[in-house]
Amino acid sequence: MPRIYLDYNATTPLDPMVLEEAASALKNYQGNPSSVYEEGRAARILIEDSREFIKSFINAGTSGEIIFTSSGSESINLAIIGAVYAYMRNNTKKTPHIIASRVEHHAVLNTFKFLESLGVETTYVGVSEFGELLMDDLISSIKENTVLVSIMGANNETGTIFPLKQIFEEVKKIKDDVLFHSDLVQIIGKSCFSLKDIPLDLCSFSGHKFYALKGCGALYIKKGVNIDPIIHGGHQERGLRAGTENIAGIVSMSKSLNILKNLMNEELNRINALGGAFLDKLFYGIEGIRLNGHPVNRLKNTVNVSFDGVKSETLLFNLDLYGISASAGSACNAGAVSLSHVLRAHGYDSNRIESAIRFSIGRFTTGDDLDYAVSAIKKGVLKLRAVHD
Repeated sequence: MPRIYLDYNATTPLDPMVLEEAASALKNYQGNPSSVYEEGRAARILIEDSREFIKSFINAGTSGEIIFTSSGSESINLAIIGAVYAYMRNNTKKTPHIIASRVEHHAVLNTFKFLESLGVETTYVGVSEFGELLMDDLISSIKENTVLVSIMGANNETGTIFPLKQIFEEVKKIKDDVLFHSDLVQIIGKSCFSLKDIPLDLCSFSGHKFYALKGCGALYIKKGVNIDPIIHGGHQERGLRAGTENIAGIVSMSKSLNILKNLMNEELNRINALGGAFLDKLFYGIEGIRLNGHPVNRLKNTVNVSFDGVKSETLLFNLDLYGISASAGSACNAGAVSLSHVLRAHGYDSNRIESAIRFSIGRFTTGDDLDYAVSAIKKGVLKLRAVHD
């Protein structure tokens, strides 16, 4: 029985060429990058070359800096907490206010909850049934003490894409000194993005979402934006992230993005075509299913559907027996009892949410994989519906 991996939004398989590059870094660059002797200098050069390439990939140019972290979650924490701490340090008599959408990743939402415990004001903006941000609500929530707005580039559960350029420009019209942060973890590698088009103040991404190693992430900080560190120690990463750098992880991100740069259009066209065909075959072959999220403005690699009369956890168990790996939502919530906060924010009823499964595809997915998956999904759904009836 084949194993068909359809959970690329949770993590991507490591590209063999990236593994080779990372292994070379581990073998040949063993010095501490902060050391002044030859081995340290060689490691430092490798890191800085990687930093410059990553900046060029997102068209950062000289507009800002890349800070390496251990993950997308740490990057998000550094951006949000760091911005609030800097504001509180310089405005001791003012309470900061921050805004996010209700469908953000828990790395954003739980960071907001932490800051709430410190007395920070928070606002959570809702979305429509299709996952579209309620722009009027966002704009009306901006206040004199609003420090930061955090809106993701694309949702990890539904794939719904947010019009970041429009949102960014509308926010800046109301308050030009508010910091705008975006979680781009699901955007980098799945969609074309350029800081020349959307000059964000802060944005976060993670290597293992685009075929690099787990345990490495990055935060872009626009020049002139001040944030405080949240990990204290040495002066690594421009004094914003203490700790000896993960050389292999950093190199793996740079190599992965280099590969993407050379095949981005070809890869996106292929994956988009596969995703569209997969969705069509599901709807053609199985009755009683509904697409969750936006029908058009979404990452085509992501298909989140609800199967009427079927519990997602039971269907996932059956699909695993057929060799299919998928998810009921965010991987960070595996085993969680609560319903998806993303689908709840869409206003869906509990039956629809409890029967929702996310399939996400990527570089190593084939048409044959998806044909097998459609057949297995149909068998699983019919079997469970028969038991239920």
